[in-house]
Amino acid sequence: MLHEINLAGVLLPPLIPVVVLGLLIFWPVNGLISRYDGYRFVWHPALAGLCVLMISLALALCLMMLIGRL
Repeated sequence: MLHEINLAGVLLPPLIPVVVLGLLIFWPVNGLISRYDGYRFVWHPALAGLCVLMISLALALCLMMLIGRL
């Protein structure tokens, strides 16, 4: 279960660590795809990048839920 994060009395949404972890996964993957020109094989590179971001966010959410269950 995701819970709010209390930061100096301010309640933050529980998805902030998920987004941060997802971005930490996305940036190197996006860099590798860009470095080896992998986006030239797709019709719309921006949409492919968005899909990679969504996959990395889903992976981050699964990791956070798994860690929370331990």
